[in-house]
Amino acid sequence: MLDLDRWEHSVHSICGNFDTQPHRNIPFIGNMRLDNHNGLGVAHIETNAEKIIRSKSTCQDDKHYFVILQKKGTMGFSWSDNKDLLLPGEIALIDSSLPYDMHPQGLIQQMSVHLPKAYVDSLCSTHAQHRITKIAQNRSSSQMLLTMLRQLANTDDQTPSFQEDGEALQYAISALIKPSLEHTNNDSTSSMKERAKQHILRLLTEESLSPDHIAKAMNMSKRSLYRLFSEENFSIAQFILQMRIEKCCEDMLTADAMKQPLSITEVAYRWGFSDASQLSRAFKRVKGMSPSQWRHSQS
Repeated sequence: MLDLDRWEHSVHSICGNFDTQPHRNIPFIGNMRLDNHNGLGVAHIETNAEKIIRSKSTCQDDKHYFVILQKKGTMGFSWSDNKDLLLPGEIALIDSSLPYDMHPQGLIQQMSVHLPKAYVDSLCSTHAQHRITKIAQNRSSSQMLLTMLRQLANTDDQTPSFQEDGEALQYAISALIKPSLEHTNNDSTSSMKERAKQHILRLLTEESLSPDHIAKAMNMSKRSLYRLFSEENFSIAQFILQMRIEKCCEDMLTADAMKQPLSITEVAYRWGFSDASQLSRAFKRVKGMSPSQWRHSQS
């Protein structure tokens, strides 16, 4: 349990009051480091925990918003009566005083930028207190924010810079988040889209899974289902494929870590592919390489 103890110490010192529940039968993976860009804290996170719980915060650790960029894998969030998923390339803004649970879907990687809450609230006329807000992907501001966060993730905090650099980054990130905060849509469309995503995740193992299948399960027309995903950067069919490929990657990593590797054929059958060839073709479209090449790159 040394890895878990070291992980929890890092989490508490960097992010505050979180409790981690590892899987019972899977070796725990947890790594975190904090980069300081002239006062702007950037945490780099990797874990395969079953659940991470943010308890009600004390006044000492609720003074930030976490700007989360999901780099690899999928993270589930639940808070109050709400649930959501953060997919690779998506960004969320989280109030650090909000109690919530995180559910990593296998091994995930994130970066978390810590912005002072008072600063963001003073800049944005509509703030995100006590909320988890996903940043809309279909805006030019969100695309610029994604580019900036990815660049920041690859910037060494030892690079020579000045206090003004940290302040400029803080302002730029907050300003790019502002349009999404002022147009957050909490209507029934968002709720229906979340229901569709949850249906997809439950049915991923079924080879017959398709937009038709999901539309019938939700008692809605296929056109209405497509409309739910019209503001995404991917179609519902692409979402299904992306989720299946991510699950295949998680299974390969977990099995390899346990010294019980799965064949590509076994992985394919687990996640709704008819055979290894179909998985390989789909994997190359999503990851740009074969499953075997990807697995070798992770070792």
